[in-house]
This record gives sequence, structure tokens and C-alpha cells, in this order.
Amino acid sequence: MTSLSLRIRIAFPAALMTRNGFLLAWLIGLCMPSAAALAASLPVALVEFKHEAWSIERGAPSRINSITQTRDGFLWIGGVEGLVNFDGVKFEPVHLSTGASEKLVVSSLKAARSGELWVGLARGRGMAVFRKGRLIDAGMPHPSREVNDIEEDVEGGIWVARGGRSELTLARFHDGVWHEFSTESGLPAQPVWDLHIARDGTLWVVLSNTLVYLRPGETHFTSTRFVTTPRASLAEDAFGQIWISDADGTRTLDRAASPDTFFAHPNPVGGTRLLFDRQGDLWTTTRNNGVLRIREPGHTPARAEVIKRRVASLDATAGLSSDQTRALFEDREGNVWVGTELGLDQLRPASVVVDPDLPPNSPVSYQMSATRDGMVYIADDRALYLIAPGQTPKPVMKLDTPSEALCMAGEHGVWLFLGKQVLRVEAGKVQRYPKPPGTALGCAEDTSGRLWMPALQHGLHWLQGGTWQRWPEPSPSPSLPANAALDRDGRAIVVFRARPPAGELPFRALDSTRARSGGIEGLLPTDAGVLVSGSRGIALADASATSVLSSEINPWAASVNGLAQARNGDTWIIGDAGIVLLRSSDLAKGLLQPEAPIPHRVFGFADGMNSFVQKAAGPQVAVGGDGRVWFLTRRNVLSMAAKAFATNPLPAPVLLRSVTVGGQVYDPASDIELPAGTTTVRLAFTALSLTVPGRVQFRHRLLGVSDEWSAPDNRRNALLTDLHPGTYRFEVVASNNDGLWSEQAAGVTLKIPATLTQSLGFKIVASVAVLLLLYGLYQVRVRQILAAARDRAYARNRERERIARELHDTLLQSVQGLILRFQSIANRVQNDPQTQMAMSQALDRAESVLIEGRDRVQGLRRIDASDLEHEVRKLIAGLPLSPSTQVSLTSQGLSRHLRPEIFDEILCIIGEALFNAAKHAAAENVTVDIHYARQCLTITISDDGFGLTEAIAEQALQSGHFGLLGMRERAKGIDAQLQIEGQHGLGTRISLRIKASVAYTAQHAA
Repeated sequence: MTSLSLRIRIAFPAALMTRNGFLLAWLIGLCMPSAAALAASLPVALVEFKHEAWSIERGAPSRINSITQTRDGFLWIGGVEGLVNFDGVKFEPVHLSTGASEKLVVSSLKAARSGELWVGLARGRGMAVFRKGRLIDAGMPHPSREVNDIEEDVEGGIWVARGGRSELTLARFHDGVWHEFSTESGLPAQPVWDLHIARDGTLWVVLSNTLVYLRPGETHFTSTRFVTTPRASLAEDAFGQIWISDADGTRTLDRAASPDTFFAHPNPVGGTRLLFDRQGDLWTTTRNNGVLRIREPGHTPARAEVIKRRVASLDATAGLSSDQTRALFEDREGNVWVGTELGLDQLRPASVVVDPDLPPNSPVSYQMSATRDGMVYIADDRALYLIAPGQTPKPVMKLDTPSEALCMAGEHGVWLFLGKQVLRVEAGKVQRYPKPPGTALGCAEDTSGRLWMPALQHGLHWLQGGTWQRWPEPSPSPSLPANAALDRDGRAIVVFRARPPAGELPFRALDSTRARSGGIEGLLPTDAGVLVSGSRGIALADASATSVLSSEINPWAASVNGLAQARNGDTWIIGDAGIVLLRSSDLAKGLLQPEAPIPHRVFGFADGMNSFVQKAAGPQVAVGGDGRVWFLTRRNVLSMAAKAFATNPLPAPVLLRSVTVGGQVYDPASDIELPAGTTTVRLAFTALSLTVPGRVQFRHRLLGVSDEWSAPDNRRNALLTDLHPGTYRFEVVASNNDGLWSEQAAGVTLKIPATLTQSLGFKIVASVAVLLLLYGLYQVRVRQILAAARDRAYARNRERERIARELHDTLLQSVQGLILRFQSIANRVQNDPQTQMAMSQALDRAESVLIEGRDRVQGLRRIDASDLEHEVRKLIAGLPLSPSTQVSLTSQGLSRHLRPEIFDEILCIIGEALFNAAKHAAAENVTVDIHYARQCLTITISDDGFGLTEAIAEQALQSGHFGLLGMRERAKGIDAQLQIEGQHGLGTRISLRIKASVAYTAQHAA
């Protein structure tokens, strides 16, 4: 480290610059620490914070000059690349609303209490203000080369330090008017570098080498005798003490220099920025050495570890994006932000802290044990360390060989296993014992005073009365003892990787191959009993217990390696999932009811962990007497203090960023009317919780579609699809990094007008047109059916007429001729009365056949379609029915005239049905019912015969009986519905249903 400049240049009042005054200055010099002492104290690692860096490669702006946070929660970053807002995930540039393409260089930022953002610009651009979503020129007169600082007074006035000149160096904006201050107001003719408004309302102004102030209500600045160097910076602590930082160091204004009030920089270059955080610690940039954090400046810390690590640093070697730093800011969640030349850095208080006093990267596993009086011992390959309550780790002794195991010895001591010896350490005294062959994999001292040492193939050994003994079994050991611990009664528990020894044992044996947890990776003593953990979860080691705390229900329960329970009822666990905190009562309940998930909190790499848990025997978690919890990992020893895992109490403010339809982007600040016919909308939103943005979760819903919230996820956009004309309300809520959900949702109303084709009038007209079209098609179909029926009827009538003519001209006339010839023969046999009688009877029968034939011919020529019942009765009379078959005919409704073209088809279907009922079904009772309805004509033929089942119908078709097929074809030809229902032994029911428009004539169809 370079030599430090420790100059303090304080101008005392003239009355004090006497011999006594010089003596006072000399005494102050004696009280100041030497440069060598300060250099020796700087720097130490800044370990209490989790560091996150956004480099240029991650989209961060470079050469950052200022950082602030507005009331809505956005982080604003100003620098050479312009003005950028940041929500923890995305950097969004903001430009002047005038649309000017000129690049803005931002030199200073100030978030006003009104919610406005004041932006100081360089290159003579003056001031801008971000107001109501627009960045506009603030109209400051006489802009300077750059704005060095901006402050807001108690009245809401904005003060601007205009650098680069010595006249009109200050300006104030209030009530819409700019006021400028010249040397006539008491300002020296020097450039202004920094402003600070104290709690009492006093405005402090830092010039090149002078410090002045303006009291509330005064109009003239007062100069102090305090001498500064250029680019000095001011800050105020919680007690109202003003601090200044320049090339001479960081110090108070009105207190003598001491180790509590003066802190040198690691180099003589000034231009630092100061920040007091909410803990009262002082932060400062160093221009080219990263950032420094000074603990409890202004008074002597009561704790020795604070004095030891009072000044800590973070630089590029420790991960800072650059050593060239200029901007410092603490957000409302307590995160410290650093703006550097090459990016943006966040320092948030870490829940998990890497202990800086314990060496990292031990080549062998760390060993740890806590005594009953709250002491924590830790061993590595080089030393044994003691951590007393409230103290930092201190080495107890150096080790010649690496440690192998560590466990409690009585009430206050520990057993330490080394390569060739075992040590009992207590109250600074060390007892040494030889060690049996093999490496110790854990150890445990039971209530009988036996010290157990499992050593795999070397077997199980115990020390009692100063003598080692080996459990009697072959060598090498077939049982492979691999770990040891104590249950709540002080009895030793030993884990074996193979079948453990049989018989009555002075210890409790566990077989790793039979563990319900899926092996034994951790041996975990608890108040509820000893637990074993493996890949499947956690289970009680008690043989009578059968349940497993499954890793499927509680994922954190897989591969747990360490567990410790604190007196306050907390249970701490470390495993593959990280560090887990849960209540001991919840764990005990979960072991009895493993089907329900256990409430818990996980701490991982985002909380300060920097390595995974080490896979080793022995305790991996320990609770000290001061409540600190210690954890072993592969890389470091970690700790957590009680205050470190407090939850974030600030809900995450939710903001809608944009609404996008196609290529058009809308501002969601007010209700939005989208283009007519919009079906897809993309919404972008964010939540301004900056601590761990990756843990922020969102839920949203679209009122008008569903009142249900979506499942939580971390996506910051939503895609709405299949939207229809109407009014919708989109709402979104978010949780912060600790799962606290915002109470108020952010939302926007979306109105989607209907297009011409989506309007109600168009739908009505289209519906009417479709109905008319369907009706027209229906009428066309009816006409086609009727035309086909007429054609068939016409052809059938012509065929009937032809047959009638043929019958009349051939058969009937021939019969008539035969009758006449027989009559002449009968007249010749008058002398033979018997023959004449027979001939007369034959002639009478021939005459009746002739009359019947003429009637049939007459029937072929004309059928009366106006009376269906009459024709059906004639049909029944002409059927060759059995005398045992009774046919009844009923009619319902007003009788209507039927269309002639379908009349024959109906009679044919009825005739076939009656014939089947009489001949095939052997029915004794057949009923024909005709129902004239307005909508349709229904004819039902029911019988009590055998019953026509599907199997019988199929068999009839295969045997050549096509009556059923003909009925179906005739019904289909007139667009009628034919339904045949039958059940074996229960008869058959045939129903014929014809639409009124098809069955009835035009005057009867309505």
C-alpha cells in the first residue's frame, strides 16, 4: 500500500493562533494515529454484505456519476451514457421528451419528496426534471459546464451547485421560479463541489478550499475557517455531526482528530462521496481504490471485533466492477449501491456471512463441536479455534497434523482426533492420548465416559480409563463403522455401512443399507430423537418409526448433512438445498404427519453462501451461546446472527411498464382503448424490490375473463390471447424477496371496440341472413324430396295404368270370354242338372273373380289421398291376415290431406309392417295409430308378437327378406324418420315420423 497523507488543515480563529494555539495543534498531532498504523488497519475484507455486480456486459451503464431512488421505487442511474432507470432486472434509458438526439451526460441526480426526479447535466445543458413520465428541460438560466450536486430544502426548494465557474455558482428553484446567488450573497468566488442540507435546515456548501453555510431564514452565507481540498464531500451522522471527506481524509468538522473521528484514505486523491447508512456506518468512495465502510465512526466501539474490522474495503480484486468509484446510495430496503467506471454494484446485508478469521479452503474437512456452555470449537488442517459468545474466532493451538474428528468432552471441553493422537482440550489445558490405527470418522463420548471412534475397516474403538479397546470382530472390520453421535439420553449411536454387530450392545447400531431415508448421509440428534437423512428424506432412527419426511413433499429434506436446535425453538439444517430454518415444533409434528409440507425458510447463494455443504462425518451445524449459528462448507466456515435473517418488511411496489398490441406501445398510466378487433395483448410490468430481484414473484388476473389469480412465477410480462370486444381490467401483484405480497394491485383497464363484423347489428343481420339461407336450403331440400316423390308416384301411376290396361285388355277380357264360352256349354247340358249346377257354381265364382279383378284395376288407377284412414282400412281388409290376428286403427288430431306423392310410400310402409306383424311375428293384436300434429305426421304400428331384435333383423336381411330394408329406403326417400324398437317376447313398435311440410298439402301444412 502506498504511503498515506495524513494532513489536516484546520484554520483556527485568529485569537487562538497564539503560542497556546500552536501547542493545541501539536497535541492534536500527537493524538492522531500514525500513517503506518492506519495503513496496517486497511484494508480488510467487507464480508457482512452479499455483493452483486452488473457489468457493462450485463447491460449496465458505464462511468456512473450519481444514483438515487424515486418515490415509486425505481433506481435511477446518471452518468456519461445518460439517464437510466433500473428495476433490479432491466436497465431502461430515458431521453428528453423533445426527441432530441443529442447525447445527455448526467452529472448529478436528486429524487424530490414530490416524486419528481431532478437531473443535473454536463456540457452546459443545465437541469432537467422527470415529471409525470416525461423528461423535460427545467429552464435553468445561465447553465454551467456541469452540475456538481443537487439538494432539496425543507420548503421543497431545489438547490443546484453549478460547477466549472466562480460566479453565480448556486441556483434555487422554488414555486416555478429560478433564483441565482452571486458573491454578493456571501459566496466566495470559487467553484461549488458539494451541497448538504442538515437536519436543522442549514445549507452547507463546499467550495474549492472553503466551507460556507446558510441558516434557515437567512439570505447571506457565512464562511467557516475550515480549510478543505477540492472535490470534498459532506455527510451527517445520526447524531447531527457533520463529516467531511477530501484528500486529507474523512473527519468531523468540530471535533479533535482521534481514531474515532479521523480516517485516512488509502491514497491522497480526493473527490470522494460520503454516505451514512441506516446502521450508522459511514461509506466512502476512493476514486481509484473501490469503496470503504467505517463502523461506528465518531465514538469508540464497545465490541473488540468492531475495532478489529472497523475499516473494511471492497475493490476490484474482491469482485467490485471497478476500482474507479464515484456514486454511493442506500435504497429504502437498506441496500448500498456503488456506481463505478465499468458498471453498477449492490451490497446488501448478507444473512449468511463468511467468517474472515477462519482460513478458507481447508485441504481436509472442517471439524466443529459446540460445548454445553455455548463455546464453539472449529478445527482445520492447521489449528484449533475457539469462538466464545460475542467474540471472534481465536486460535487455541496449532496442529502438527490435520484434524480428523471433533466432539464434546464432558460439559466444557472437546475431544480432538489427529493423525496419531487424541487430545482432550478444556479451559486451556490439553491431555494427550495415543490413537488407534485408522482415520476417525466422527466421535462421541457417552454418559458412561466411553469415547467412541468409528474407523471403517479398522473397526470400532472406545477409550475408557485411559485405555483403548476394539469391538471384537474380524480385521478388517466387516461392519464398517462410519459415524457416531449421542442421542438425547447420552447414549452413543454408531452408523455402520454394512451389517452391524449382533447381540446386546453398549451403543445403538444403525445399518446404513436398511435406512428408510435412502442411505445415511447425516446423523442428526434432535429433541424429538436421533434422525437419519438420505436421498429420500429424513426419518427417525427409532426402529419402531416407519414414516419418512419425504423429499418429494419437502425438497429441502434430501441429503441433509447437519442439524442443530437452538434454545429459542429454531432448528437449523444444512444440506444440498442450502441452509434451512424451521421451527423445532414443526419438525416434530412433520415427523408424525409427513404428508404435509413443513413451513420453512431457505438461505442460499443469494443470501451469502459461497460453497456447498461438505460431506463429512460429525456435526456440520452448531449454535453458540450468543445465538450465532455456525455452518461448515467445502470452502469456508459460515455464520448467521439472529438479526441477519430478519425478513424484508417492505412490500414490493408493482408498476405496469407498457401495453403492446402488434407494434404499438401504450402507456398504462390511464385507461387504454385498443384498436378494434384486438385479440392479443402483451403487458410488461415490474416490482421494485431491489434486494433479490430474482426472488420476486408475480400473480396476475384479467377481470372480465376470470377472477382467479395466476400461479406465482417470476416472469415480468403477460400475454393475453383470444380476447373479444369488451372491457377488461388487468391486475398484477408481487411479492418481495421474502414472500411478502403487495396489498394493492397495479392495474389498467383495456377497452376493445368491436369491428364491423363484431358489432351487434352486424351479428343480427348475419344471423338473419344465415337463417334465411338455411330456410331457403331447407325449402330447396323439401322441394327436391317432394319432386322425387312426385316423380316416383307419377311413374308408379303410369305403371299402374299400364298394368290396369293390360289386365283389362287381356286377362279380364279373356276371363270374360271364357265365362261366355262356359255359359254356352252350360246351356247345352240342360238335360244334365247335376253338371249344369256345377257349371253354374263355377261360372258364379268366375264372375266374382272378374268383379274383384275389375275392382283391383280400378284401385290401380286411382287412390284417394284425402283420407288416409279409409285407405289404411282397405289395406287391412285386403291383407291375408290370420283370423286370430286383430288389427285396430286409431287417429288423433285434425285429419289433414296428404301429398299424393308420399301417400303411396306411407301405405307401403304400413302394409309391410302389418304383414310382418301378422306373418313373421305371429302377433294376435296389432294397433295402427295415426297422429296428425302441426309439426309432423306420426304413424305408429305396435304388435304383441315375438319382438324384432337387432339379431333377428340382421338374420332376416341375410336370408333374403328385404321388407325391413325396403321400409328404411322408402322412409329415407321421403325424408322421414323410421324407428323400429323390439324386445324378444315383448313385441315390436314401428314409428314413422314425417315433417308437416313434407307430409301435408300446402293448405294443410301450416
